[in-house]
Order: sequence, then C-alpha cells, then structure tokens
Amino acid sequence: MTGMNKDDMGENPANTEQLRVELEDAASRKWWARILYTLGSQYGSTQFRFVGKADGRRLYVSDTFPGPPLNRTPLEEQWAPGLQASLRQLCREIARDGWSETGHGTQPWDLSFTRTGG
Repeated sequence: MTGMNKDDMGENPANTEQLRVELEDAASRKWWARILYTLGSQYGSTQFRFVGKADGRRLYVSDTFPGPPLNRTPLEEQWAPGLQASLRQLCREIARDGWSETGHGTQPWDLSFTRTGG
C-alpha cells in the first residue's frame, strides 16, 4: 500500500456528494408559468413537484401534482393526489444513479442522500 493515501482509496469525505429532496412550487421558477397555473387551476390549487439538489444544482425533477396552497392544508396524498407517485418516481431515479438514502425528516419528502464520487 505504499504510495496510496485515503484519497486514493475513496475514503475521503471530499469524494462524497450530498443530495437533498425539496418540495417546489412548479410555477415558482417562471413568472408566466405562475399565471398559467393560477388561471388554469381548479379551486385555487397549485402545481408542486419534488427536486433533488446537490450543491445548489437541480439534478432531478419529479412529475408535477396538484395540491392546496402551502401553509393552508397539510400536503398529504389526500389533498395532493399524485404526491406519493411523484416522490417514488424521483427516488427511483436517484437510487438508479447510485445515491443511498442517509436521512429522513418529518415530511415524506424531507430526504437526504449521499453518493461516493469517482
């Protein structure tokens, strides 16, 4: 093992990437999308999606699903049909790319993942 250090063996935390799943209002990224979602929504619902971010970059984006405006009603499958399917789809994509779940918060989407870089 002469000439090898921890960096060479992949044991250095610097080689580890961190990813977090967040809930995002799908219309929050573009002003025109917010207008379209508002005009096309039924009963004031909002379009949400989950995003996987690493180092501030959006690496993964789930399908959108309707839900009540945040802070008015808890965001659960009952009030946001498609929430669980969108989250499962996103988690499958993340796992497929070699990420391992390392943490889970109080909300179903409050997930964190790590991956050892090459």
